[in-house]
Amino acid sequence: MLQLQNRAQQLIKHIAIILAFLLMPSSPVAAQDYDRGAAAYEAGDYGAALKEFRPLAESGNVSAQYNLGFMYSNGEGVIQDHKEAAKWYKLAAEQGLANAQLNLGRMYYNGQGVIQDYKEAVKWYKLSAEQGNTGAYYNLGLLYY
Repeated sequence: MLQLQNRAQQLIKHIAIILAFLLMPSSPVAAQDYDRGAAAYEAGDYGAALKEFRPLAESGNVSAQYNLGFMYSNGEGVIQDHKEAAKWYKLAAEQGLANAQLNLGRMYYNGQGVIQDYKEAVKWYKLSAEQGNTGAYYNLGLLYY
């Protein structure tokens, strides 16, 4: 029985090493894809930026999710779609990105892409403000006023 347990532990270690090895290359590649997307965005090539950001956002990259939210919110490289913007902002906001929380709060405040809900707006503004986001402090002040 002890020999079986040792074999199982060795197998688990080997699997962990293989997984770590397989996952290592994805980080530099993802960073390069993000950098290409950011460079394309800065150059005004929103289609290329979208092409780089979308797969990253779908795989959980918080910055790419925020950027897609921003692009959909402003109609950059896509048809303006507040519902789609709210979806991407929410994914990034749930990961704790202060600017995404702020923008999602604004969407709830204005009823853009979501049903207008001041309680939800306050929730997201507070989370953003807790990270020191001055825009969130300002918007909270307006709501309380």
